[in-house]
Amino acid sequence: MQKIKDIMANKKLMYMIIGGLVLVIVLIGGIFLIFKMMGRKISYSELENQLYYATEKYLKENDIYYPNEENPETIISSSDLVSGKYIKELNKLVKDNCSAEIEVLYKNGGYAIRPLLTCDKYESRLFYDKILADNPVTDEGNGLYDLYEMLVFRGDRVNNYVKFNGMLWRIVKMNPVDNTIYLILDNVKEAPNDIWDDRYNTTEESRHGINDFQVSVISATLNEIYETKFNNAKARMVPVDVCIGKRSHTENNNDSSVECSFVLEEPAFVSLLQINDYINASNDYRCNTVDDMACGNYNYLVNKNGKWWTLTADGSKGTKVYSINYNGNIVSDYASSKKFIRYMIAVDGNNLYQEGDGTSTNPYMMK
Repeated sequence: MQKIKDIMANKKLMYMIIGGLVLVIVLIGGIFLIFKMMGRKISYSELENQLYYATEKYLKENDIYYPNEENPETIISSSDLVSGKYIKELNKLVKDNCSAEIEVLYKNGGYAIRPLLTCDKYESRLFYDKILADNPVTDEGNGLYDLYEMLVFRGDRVNNYVKFNGMLWRIVKMNPVDNTIYLILDNVKEAPNDIWDDRYNTTEESRHGINDFQVSVISATLNEIYETKFNNAKARMVPVDVCIGKRSHTENNNDSSVECSFVLEEPAFVSLLQINDYINASNDYRCNTVDDMACGNYNYLVNKNGKWWTLTADGSKGTKVYSINYNGNIVSDYASSKKFIRYMIAVDGNNLYQEGDGTSTNPYMMK
């Protein structure tokens, strides 16, 4: 009986010893993991993000460095952030020798923070530069063309998707002079379905509207879209000229000179697509005028989800404006009819590239 008790006691002791060993191993493993996490090196993209948030905190605690309308740019160095303990020394965060300058820009009533990282093995890339590197200029097939002093996407299979402000866009063209990138909403059903204009036209004695954009209903609608949909994105947007010259059915000049023969006095942040930009997006050589049915061929702007308005009015009729139908054909229709307002914006290509390859499943994103 005593032997049995001794065996049981030894078993309990053995279980206690095993349990203690397991606990010690778990504790050692946890401590090792903590130290490993503390000493973990991060990616360059993560470092850019840390610099961004460190700068936000720095500015909140040192508000005299906020840029303003009179002094629209402030430069903050990574050494300022390190000395103020807003971020660790950069070489302790990445496996590289790095420094950074953070540009803080006052734009459109908001602030854009742009961390520019310079390392031995890495350098921050601008959004514009990344798109251009992925899409070398071509003169045949689908891709990016040097056309009328702009870089223009043409064809039906182009990797020009961008995720911005929670929505998916397509790049229409890029300005190589100032790196402005023009975007159009990808899914027309995310846009309002509304009229272009519905006022009584005294000249034509018609209730089908007046195709004068500067006093149109759609102009006010676009201003409202800007004010309500882009609150957190305005600092990365740029205003652009709004070209509202009217176009005839026989006109075959597509270099914007017709559309830009009349430009609004004030640039705008949200607009519509000029009809020549739609024509230029097609890779079919038979697409030259608004009446050419081939303009819907090899054209990534064709959207079968609905009919949508363009910016350009029909020069032969005071009540009509050009729109695009389901098949991609250009149609001259009454301004008072309802269509999707597939709006356009322009963003600053000097923003930092974040991720993406321009495909619909992995669109470009900027910081």
